[in-house]
Amino acid sequence: MIRIDVNDAMSGLQRAHAEILQAVESCGQTAVGNMEHYAKEHRPWTDRTGNARRTLEGRLEHSGAQYHLAVVGHMPYSVYLELGFGQRYAILYPTVNALTPGILRGMAGTIAGLK
Repeated sequence: MIRIDVNDAMSGLQRAHAEILQAVESCGQTAVGNMEHYAKEHRPWTDRTGNARRTLEGRLEHSGAQYHLAVVGHMPYSVYLELGFGQRYAILYPTVNALTPGILRGMAGTIAGLK
């Protein structure tokens, strides 16, 4: 009979899992900050009150190992900027489209660099 002790392997996998989650969290925090900054700088509308720009926010939410990165607008009329006027004033979806490839490359590189 052969006996194999997998406790060391399990401990190593748990450490690796924790390190990956920490790396994703860190990359995610940086990414949502970049998304917020990009949206504020590249908004296609002219500020009247500045409220729509000021209330743009990058958000990182997670549940277990699922992470959600987003950029949101908090003004009641933000939905009209995004979806109305032929989407001329949209910035949320264009921000996600512009930054997602770099975010994914950055996360992949960070995770690949873990030891």
